[in-house]
Amino acid sequence: MSLCINPRCRQPNHPDNGGSSTCVACGSALVLQGRYRVMRIVSSDSGFGRVYEAYERNVPKILKVLKEGYNANDKVVELFRREAQVLSQLNHPGVPRVETEGYFLYHPADGGEPSHCLVMEKIEGPNLKQWMVQQGNHPISEKQAMLWLTQLTDVLDLVHQHNYFHRDIKPENIMLRPSGQLVLVDFGAAREMTQTYMANLGDSGITTVSSAGYTPPEQEQGQAVPQSDFYALGRTLIYLMTAKLPNDPTIYNSRTNGFAWRSAAPQISEPLADLIDALIAPAAAHRPQNTTAILERLAQVRWSLTGLKRPSRQVSRLPRSAAAPTWPMTTLNPNEAQTIPDPSRSFLPPWFDQRPWLLAGLTGLALALPLGWYALSRGAIPLIGSRAAAPALQNLTVSPVAMLTGHENDIYDLLLLRDGKTLVSASADSTVRIWDLENNTLRHTLAHNNVVQAIATTVDQTTLISAGDDRTLRFWSLPDGRPLGQIDNAHGTPIRALEVSRNGRTLVSADSEGTIKLWPLTDAAGSLNILGMAAAGPNHTLQADGTLNDLLFTRDNSMLISGGKSLQLWDLAVLEDVAGPDSSPITLEGHTSFVNRIEITDDDQTLVSASADQNVLLWDMATQAQTAALEGHQGYVNTLRLEGQRLWSADADKTILVWNLQQQTPMQRITGFETDIWRFTVQSNGQIITIGGTQPYIRIWRLDQSPGS
Repeated sequence: MSLCINPRCRQPNHPDNGGSSTCVACGSALVLQGRYRVMRIVSSDSGFGRVYEAYERNVPKILKVLKEGYNANDKVVELFRREAQVLSQLNHPGVPRVETEGYFLYHPADGGEPSHCLVMEKIEGPNLKQWMVQQGNHPISEKQAMLWLTQLTDVLDLVHQHNYFHRDIKPENIMLRPSGQLVLVDFGAAREMTQTYMANLGDSGITTVSSAGYTPPEQEQGQAVPQSDFYALGRTLIYLMTAKLPNDPTIYNSRTNGFAWRSAAPQISEPLADLIDALIAPAAAHRPQNTTAILERLAQVRWSLTGLKRPSRQVSRLPRSAAAPTWPMTTLNPNEAQTIPDPSRSFLPPWFDQRPWLLAGLTGLALALPLGWYALSRGAIPLIGSRAAAPALQNLTVSPVAMLTGHENDIYDLLLLRDGKTLVSASADSTVRIWDLENNTLRHTLAHNNVVQAIATTVDQTTLISAGDDRTLRFWSLPDGRPLGQIDNAHGTPIRALEVSRNGRTLVSADSEGTIKLWPLTDAAGSLNILGMAAAGPNHTLQADGTLNDLLFTRDNSMLISGGKSLQLWDLAVLEDVAGPDSSPITLEGHTSFVNRIEITDDDQTLVSASADQNVLLWDMATQAQTAALEGHQGYVNTLRLEGQRLWSADADKTILVWNLQQQTPMQRITGFETDIWRFTVQSNGQIITIGGTQPYIRIWRLDQSPGS
């Protein structure tokens, strides 16, 4: 079916529109800009626009169309156009993407007035109100609250820098990407800072934007200011931390207009509660006056929770021309070995290249972008330019060789088989694809019913296992891609990670709610046992602390390691005791954001973890203590590769670092990649294969020597 957006069309949903390029009822174009086909109306009550779902091929988009009654109002049209212009400039994962040509005029066939249109990214994921319901309406932890407050403040900083404020922040207008990144949506109420919205709109008829419990007093009177966003932000955090709506009588007294929420959030420390109360101060003048002030307070909260004395150095914004320092580390006491991030340093994710980083004191609370399903494959990778460890950092660059196209949406996983010529990729376009790297061609396309997030193989690499949002475990013959069977409803929520034990006997899967299932992959004779798995179900079910991004068995198969919201160790020997309960994990504390990737040394003695907090941490498996932090990445560390004492780590800042693990120093820096690196692998000829960026391409790179290296 295709929907006609001509407001005067008598039958916009004509049943014959599906196979036509023009509306059967009125003759207007059904394929907008030659790219977008509208499928359904989402809302007709969104401010001064209608909201539709449109598709560019099979990629869903959101289409906003200005209601025809406002076409003659120059101020409203200008605001609509400016929203498109501003959103197209906000290169940030916390804002829906709008292409440069996302704003356009639609001319109906009947010669009527053109409609103003805006196409933007559709965010796949729940809003925070829906998410709370899905999670059983449990209050979030303090760690989660600080992380999300940081993310949202960062988004507001960018919006405010463009002289806009949102005016309608509430749980329903904040969405959660599958990656864990919060996204602020519905900018239809956004207004310029230079005047109040009433002055901007004149007598357009637009009324005050109000969301009960989240709208500050001054906005209720039609006098919204930038600090109004902070009030709504604070009220939103209170809802998340208490799981109670703002008008809940247990926290709100309607007779006195009193708001007492702290007793409903005992997990929140006094310093953070004080900050939240400052955000919701009745008078705008008593709230933090800008985003820097909020982040400065968050930095103070973080330092107070560590119990360490904070350096006296002041935190300030960097000028736009300032470059990020390479090694962000300061020692509090020269007689102590402990080091912590210097709050005056800057960390610049790739989407901040045109604006200053907000507050380096929040290094430990860097925006969470858990992309663990992009983690690189565990096949052997030769060290490029292998040599003895040297104190000098060798700089290398890459240049493009080829690009594999065919996927129609984001690529979530990548696996290079040991034959060196067979590549497997998994995508949000509901397919797994098998590629021939000898001639860079597509061999097979394997179909799922929804997004494919994870792939793995049996130890002998004769069987491929894939899983994702359709919650089904599928098994395929390699290298021909022939379907071998599947386990339907293997999980209750989308499957995020897969791993096979080193002995090949166990398959482990994990989902977006942290449920881990261990399946008997083989029968007593050692043969693949899909029917038996489907009939008997998992041997064990574990519950991790929140969503998971990666799974890993120790090489002796004695322990399972899970990484995501937390880094946890599971003793598999306990699971074999049929008389005992399922294992309770050991949680390793150290990362301050989501763990994206985990690896372990050949001797099972050192665990390596990579995180969205921009750090790689080393852990002693015997003591479960952190032994070192490898710092130097300027973006989220998304992938790891461990080979002996050489460690590869790749990040969202288009960089791969190669470390001497024993000396805990970087040996090589590889740059020149055109996009962030979500996952990579390396061919035997030294060519690097990556996925990342906004285009669904697999890129192949040749390694070059940087001039002067």
